[in-house]
Amino acid sequence: MTRPNIILTGFMATGKTTVGKLLSKQLGYEFVDTDELIEARTGQTIAEIFREKGEPAFRKMESDLARELADKDGLVISTGGRLMLDADNAEALGKSGRVFCLVATPEEILERVERDTGVRRPLLEVPNPIERVVELLQQREKGYGRFSQMVTSDKIPEIVCQNLFGIIQAKPDLRLPIKAPVTRYEFIVGGGILPFIIQLAGIKGPVAIITDSHVEPLYAKSCGSVDVVVTVPPGGRYKTLETVQFIFDKLLESDFDRSGAIIALGGSVISEMAGFVAATYMRGVDCIQCPTSLLAMVDTSIGGKVGVDLPQGKNLVGSFKQPKAIIADVATLQSLPPREFASGMAEVIKHSLIADTDLLNKIEAGHWQRGLNDLQPSLSDLQALVAQAIQVKTHIVQEDPFDQGRRRMLNLGHTFGHAIEQVSGNTIRHGEAVSMGLVAAVNLSARMGYCSPVLQERIESALVQAGLPIRIPMDMIPARLFGAMSSDKKKTAGRLRFVLLRDIGDVLITDAVPQPAVVATLEELTLTE
Repeated sequence: MTRPNIILTGFMATGKTTVGKLLSKQLGYEFVDTDELIEARTGQTIAEIFREKGEPAFRKMESDLARELADKDGLVISTGGRLMLDADNAEALGKSGRVFCLVATPEEILERVERDTGVRRPLLEVPNPIERVVELLQQREKGYGRFSQMVTSDKIPEIVCQNLFGIIQAKPDLRLPIKAPVTRYEFIVGGGILPFIIQLAGIKGPVAIITDSHVEPLYAKSCGSVDVVVTVPPGGRYKTLETVQFIFDKLLESDFDRSGAIIALGGSVISEMAGFVAATYMRGVDCIQCPTSLLAMVDTSIGGKVGVDLPQGKNLVGSFKQPKAIIADVATLQSLPPREFASGMAEVIKHSLIADTDLLNKIEAGHWQRGLNDLQPSLSDLQALVAQAIQVKTHIVQEDPFDQGRRRMLNLGHTFGHAIEQVSGNTIRHGEAVSMGLVAAVNLSARMGYCSPVLQERIESALVQAGLPIRIPMDMIPARLFGAMSSDKKKTAGRLRFVLLRDIGDVLITDAVPQPAVVATLEELTLTE
């Protein structure tokens, strides 16, 4: 089939027809609304068909139409709310193309229904329509959950259309094998793959999602049928033992046992904290990392490092927990605020500096920015960027799974960055702190004669292009920053260990760095006004 159909399903008033018409124009496809086509062919409204011929007759018309349309291609098909809940209809149309389920909150559904005064909705002609919407959504949750989910709440149809277009144009899933001690797993990168996470990861037992209150309403329901969802507040200040205790309590309340698997659904904080929970709950359960931020995709989810923070410093309590799989749906990057996406780019740029690859050249060329700034996001570009950054880190961690040697180069910029985070009280994002830390690392490298000052200019240019800060805020006193470094867990025999640069792809690790040189770098890079 040269032009696979695109099938839009979901509850009433989720935007299937409006979005479908926009998408058909963008793809150059023909648009078909199954309800409208049935009405045109019979000369009756859906309500009249129900009243005069009965629901079974209407469902038979839907079934016949599903098989008819399945034999065609180049269609965007908006289905009636229950058409794809029939397994035979879903199988027929599913073979002809890709199915997406549009979802919205009950409140927004009812608001759209009330605005759409020209359309009669017999199902909602009840005394309490919001309760009816909630009831129907609960009844259909499992059926709709079989398909890729696209949230339409608080989004204009044009944005939903562009998000779908980006997913449709994305390349097939990329599978990167990762070898770890006593295990092997895959890092799967794709667009629109969240609904298949349980199948992709091969989960057989109970499933628990650990996520935060930002990510949960966007993507938790997209992960298929799960047994428990534990939602915590967002942000690094909640990556604590107290939050872990809360998660333990919720898992125990739901009778979640060792046969289950935990899905870490979220950014870097969730990746590390949920991984730590999986490593310690009942002495260990399977963990599937499902990163939804760029930072988590290219860094935190890889390598098995999990943990939580103490007041004295970051990640001072932790372990190694290799996941059963890492599944990154790059479509989730479209929901990131620009500042959050930029934060992830700090780690991508870091990877480009420590590896002798063309990754930095691609970053400087700016192709990935089409996925960030344009109305037509290019998931293919984002997918390629994520995949290449992932490969840099996976190659290193496979050689040094327990952080005893080469893996330490991944801390480039982090000795400075963690101090900046700590002194700021975690008000500065991790990626932003790493960005400042990368500049500090190359500045220190040049100060000690390891590299040319020109290298700092090139690195700063790439960071600025990505929307990242390159100078330390003026309220951060250099002496305090240096003091914060004293609690860094990367010390060796009481001496700070620094990752420095000779050139792109030429990294050295040393603890022979005099304190005055570090302080001079901090003073030079801290803003004065």
